[in-house]
Amino acid sequence: MRRTKRRRVGAIAKVAELAIAAPQVAAIRTARMLAAGANPGAADRAEFSQMRTEKVQAFWESMFAMNAQVLRAQQEYARTAALQWWRLWATPWWLAASGPVTGAMASLVRAPGLAGPTRRQRQRAIAKVLEAGLTPIHKRATANARRLGRIKKR
Repeated sequence: MRRTKRRRVGAIAKVAELAIAAPQVAAIRTARMLAAGANPGAADRAEFSQMRTEKVQAFWESMFAMNAQVLRAQQEYARTAALQWWRLWATPWWLAASGPVTGAMASLVRAPGLAGPTRRQRQRAIAKVLEAGLTPIHKRATANARRLGRIKKR
């Protein structure tokens, strides 16, 4: 079977695809469960077992990806804070007294603490965390929709 290269999908497109794929998969699997009845066959039991395993794996992959993205954002914030402190203490006093650095130095000295991340940085960080958490779920749901859509009806 030839493997096709999939393009990277944006967060909004992922949500839209997931909104279509998840109900499809749920409907197909529910119909399959109802058709199987009290004594499902081997193929049905394998599908139901795979369903449970996939859900647990997608949950943990999602949590791990979100955690990794939060750590990346925290490292970026720490890097920004360290650069601000470095700039404050590494600038010689004679340059701080005049020139373009004066405004930046004065604002750092007057500030009660370091300037935190901007609103835009926080919004991007949150969007990246949500996208990282959505990726494993999207991947599994769309793959299941394609796979279950190809299975011949009995």
